[in-house]
Amino acid sequence: MSENKTKQQSFLHGSFILIAATFAAKIISAVYRIPLAHILGPRGMGYFSTAYDLYTPMYSIAMAGLPTAISRMVAEYSARGRYKDVKKTLHIAQAAFLVTGGVGFALMLLLAFTLTGNTNFVLFGHEFSLKALNSGALPGMVCIVPSILFCCIMSAYRGYFEGLGNMTPTGVSEVFEALGKLIFGLTIAAVTLYRTNNTSYAVAGALLGITVGEAFSTAYLFLRYRFFGEKSLPHELYISSPEPDGSKKIFKTMFAIAIPVVLGSLVNNITSLIDVAMVQKQLSVAIQKSPEYFSESFKAFIASETAQMAKEGKTFNLVGDLPNALYGCHRGYAFSIYHLIPTLTTTLGISAIPVLARTWTKKDIAAVKFNIQTVIRTTAVIVMPCGLGMFAISKGILSLLYSDSNAIAIASPNLRVLGLCAIFAGINSPVIAMLQAVGKEVVPLKNIAVGAILKIVTNYILVGTPQINIYGVPIGTTICYLYIFSANFFCLIKHTGVKPDFYSILLKPLLAGACSGLSANFVYGLIFTASRRNFLATCVAIFAAAIIYVVALGVFRVLESEDILTLPKGDKILVVCKKIHLLR
Repeated sequence: MSENKTKQQSFLHGSFILIAATFAAKIISAVYRIPLAHILGPRGMGYFSTAYDLYTPMYSIAMAGLPTAISRMVAEYSARGRYKDVKKTLHIAQAAFLVTGGVGFALMLLLAFTLTGNTNFVLFGHEFSLKALNSGALPGMVCIVPSILFCCIMSAYRGYFEGLGNMTPTGVSEVFEALGKLIFGLTIAAVTLYRTNNTSYAVAGALLGITVGEAFSTAYLFLRYRFFGEKSLPHELYISSPEPDGSKKIFKTMFAIAIPVVLGSLVNNITSLIDVAMVQKQLSVAIQKSPEYFSESFKAFIASETAQMAKEGKTFNLVGDLPNALYGCHRGYAFSIYHLIPTLTTTLGISAIPVLARTWTKKDIAAVKFNIQTVIRTTAVIVMPCGLGMFAISKGILSLLYSDSNAIAIASPNLRVLGLCAIFAGINSPVIAMLQAVGKEVVPLKNIAVGAILKIVTNYILVGTPQINIYGVPIGTTICYLYIFSANFFCLIKHTGVKPDFYSILLKPLLAGACSGLSANFVYGLIFTASRRNFLATCVAIFAAAIIYVVALGVFRVLESEDILTLPKGDKILVVCKKIHLLR
């Protein structure tokens, strides 16, 4: 087997491990989110989403940005045989990220109290007032704050293992995170709501589960390194390797890479941060412009929320409470399903970084091109059927998972649009990682900045328009990611000199995904019309779409033999695939 193919298998093997673990973690998270939505309802999910959306950018910095920077340094040092630098990089990262975690902890706590309460202050003799963002989210924010510290500690260990090509510790730690919030989060939320009948406190219990999960995950990584970590470095090569660079030089190099990478890692959460800052305020503006329109358009939903608040001894306020509830429908229902795709494909980028960094360091351009095409094609094969499937049967998917028909009616159109957005956002994540791997960390930042401006403008205009309101949010998100993906892909081609085969890596997966989406829509409509049973119609539609997609992959000759060989029992699967003409 050629060197290029060996590198490809190394990448895909690491990707498979990480994707499998991430998928398991996301399944657990879905199991957590579905009953959580039943427990909290749209209003509670609004509180939950407000707190969680302020937390996710810091989580992204700690769990995506910082490990990526360490992973790249470790990969480059190991490629040059400087194993003492590898170990020293980890120790410096541990100390630096502990400080970073402490700063993040303090900043998140400050934001929690500042943004959720009316704050008056005097500056240069002038009095200023900061209006509350969503006061019901405060207890939840306080409970999730400690997890920032745990995340930063974890990031050093994850980056170390990933840089050495070992994706298992990261994958296992993700499962620990998910199990923690599932077991503890749901239990605490349910018990708290039962005892206090207070949705805000129940949200705090759910978010406390996340902190517990991060604590378990941190403990696992610490023990993994303590007993097995140092054995990852070849002992004889470590002893004979050159003396490490000075701490100051490693520290400067680390943060020279980390700062742009950290900012770039915010791309999957930039829209969330903008939404949490803008959407509810713009919805309030729209409601004040035309309260009659909202009262009529969301009549059933308002009646349901009014009844729920009455049980807690509260009165529903159209301007004060409806924006939070609508935001909860979007974030708690539609967005949580959509976000699964870019989260999964981010793992492909994580796995690609050490392999691509090594080949780029060695100036092996042929291997660079081979790996770039492999990453893009593999990602496209994942995102095309998922995104187009969401577009085709959004209401069926939501109805399969949730029971609140009023919330589903609001979230369904948003999930349809986000299904298209998932294609751009899903492929964009590995593209950014590959730019970072070849030393172009700053490039994505400019594109993200422009995308963020587009998102802010579209949110301001669309969400503030009464007739569009909450349905403008996914439109802005899609426009944002369409631009960021296109610009980053162009820059990757420009800076690496690689001219990918677009027909092979993008168009063929798109055609196969389109066949899958069309079949899902047709089968769902047919079964639902005949039976009026959503569960049956959705399950049969998904099964039929999967069968059609596998057939389409063979018809369009999308996959290569090496893609299959990296899977468990890949040699046996390859024989079957060749017999049914699935491979090109």
